[in-house]
Amino acid sequence: EWNAARQAFLPPKPTQSWIGAGAFTGSFSTAEAIAEGRAAGLAAAGGPSAPSVLPVVEAVPGDPDPAPVFEIRAKGKSFVDFQHDVTAEDVRLAHREGFVSVEHLKRYTTLGMATDQGKSSNVPGLAIMAEALGKPIPEVGTTRFRPPFAPVSIGSLAAERFGDLKPERLTPMHDWHLANGATMYSAGLWYRPMIYGHAGETVEQAYVREAKATRESAGIVDVSTLGKIAVQGPDAAAFLDRVYTNMFSTLAVGKARYGLMLREDGLAFDDGTTWRLGEQDFLMTTTTANAGKVMQHLEYFLDVIWPELKVHVTSVTDEWAGAAIGGPKARQILAACVTGTSVDNAALPFMGIVRGEISGVPVMICRLSFSGEMAFEVYSGAGHGTHVWEALVEAGKPFGLVTYGLEALGTMRIEKGHVTGAEIDGRTTARDLHLDWMLSKKKPFIGSAMMDREGLIASDRLELVGLIALDNLPFNGGAHIVEEVDEANPHGSIGHITACCYSPALGRHIALALVKDGKARQGTRAHVSDPLRNRFGPVEIVSNHFFDPDGSRMHG
Repeated sequence: EWNAARQAFLPPKPTQSWIGAGAFTGSFSTAEAIAEGRAAGLAAAGGPSAPSVLPVVEAVPGDPDPAPVFEIRAKGKSFVDFQHDVTAEDVRLAHREGFVSVEHLKRYTTLGMATDQGKSSNVPGLAIMAEALGKPIPEVGTTRFRPPFAPVSIGSLAAERFGDLKPERLTPMHDWHLANGATMYSAGLWYRPMIYGHAGETVEQAYVREAKATRESAGIVDVSTLGKIAVQGPDAAAFLDRVYTNMFSTLAVGKARYGLMLREDGLAFDDGTTWRLGEQDFLMTTTTANAGKVMQHLEYFLDVIWPELKVHVTSVTDEWAGAAIGGPKARQILAACVTGTSVDNAALPFMGIVRGEISGVPVMICRLSFSGEMAFEVYSGAGHGTHVWEALVEAGKPFGLVTYGLEALGTMRIEKGHVTGAEIDGRTTARDLHLDWMLSKKKPFIGSAMMDREGLIASDRLELVGLIALDNLPFNGGAHIVEEVDEANPHGSIGHITACCYSPALGRHIALALVKDGKARQGTRAHVSDPLRNRFGPVEIVSNHFFDPDGSRMHG
């Protein structure tokens, strides 16, 4: 009911079934609320004569009744609903155009349709409409009131759930990793093993042991987090030709190919392998960090730029469990547990794909390598991931198989010179990363029109190189590279370190870096300059391919 004194709609007089008190009844002062609450409590307990342990609170004058000021007339706009930017003129326009019912007014102007459901704007809006109609406010009516009737704190909505700042994504083998001594690391939203440490080991000692054992015998790592996108349809191959810088329509069924994507501005975006499972059926893998962005990228071009293409893309990342097993004895381990297919060089050459079974579970195996060793990625349904993983680990025991985590994975990729998001950082081109051999001259692709802009082909751009610490002290990520070191006045940066590690294969501290005109500087010396961490020292600039530069180990 409309209360002219309070200039608000208030509940009708209480009945025997309920009693009101406080702001609910239009009493907004603390004293009024206490007095009404006391009276309501006594009434509920049996009337004024009921015993009370509360002291009597004398009523004190509260704030004066509000004045009926529903609009501040100004030269500019006079807002009524601040959330939806509804003005007094919008309400009058609704009146002129015949939307005089409160329900029509609400939908025509969106008055009261924001998060507060009109608690701060409905009465002023109705008052302006009442003025335009020449009626009192009660005759105009109200829209249906919806909760919340008072602001609700975020803490109340959260209730007892606390501690998680963002969602957690766990691989199918997560519990196995925890049970087998893994130290977990948050990589994006995913939790991944960092190391499988032994008692008393430091992180560096653990990853050096894992990487060394992988290069000497074999290692296995959980790669379930890689983005996986099914690209299917009659135009799937043509679509991939446009998305990647290199050709995929020529890829044979049962083979995989490494691909590079550019953004529309010609800068490198993401890399990964895509497998051709059928004439119209491809499985694309992306980096873990960019899985969502690549999916968004593909959907945008299919929905907006090339809607005529008959292609369907589906994120299947969570449908597959993945294990990468690599090292000189990796093939022997697979041969010991895979049935239904051979894994010898004839049946499974580099970038080949076969299907078989491991411990009764159907698997798909692709021979490719991120570590630089002969390696295989084994995929099974996510629900069978732990079962297949355990079968691989058990089969590998006689061969000295080790499980390894992100630290060893990163070490081996640095040794091999493979790029990740640290190098594909949104500022580098394919040429900067020495991937220009992947830029097809036979077809256009996303980014091809912009990749040859003057600034992207300049001779002094930062290019990928390797660094060797001549003092054999650890590097720090982000440290600058200078031609001449000046500890008192650091200046003259010619580049920076993107990734670094101690290399068990070389017995040296090494790094990948982006250095100005880096390719021409290979074989020369420079200095690392890191004043914040007080690290200065001489370095040799070399190729980013520290280990097995001709690829004989992974192609063998």
